Amino acid sequence: MFIINFNFIKPIEEVNRYTEQHRNYVAKQYKEGKFIIGGPLEPRSGGIVISDMKEKEEIIEVLKKDPLIIEGVAEFSLTEFTPLMSAENLKSYVK
Repeated sequence: MFIINFNFIKPIEEVNRYTEQHRNYVAKQYKEGKFIIGGPLEPRSGGIVISDMKEKEEIIEVLKKDPLIIEGVAEFSLTEFTPLMSAENLKSYVK
């Protein structure tokens, strides 16, 4: 499992030009089961997404196609972790 940390590297006005495209792209990843949950940081300097994708290389390929990354207004970092505990409704993600 991965935590995806998006960090905006351009002014928010530039980021806003691509936000709708980004959200549409991310929505597709949720529908395909690649992403579990996510949203913007407060204050709005980026965002966080949790992914259950297994291969780091695969997730990098997905993220490289995100409009925010393509347009150079954001960058991402990945943190891999193994879930050991969860709320009852998320038990299917615990290894």
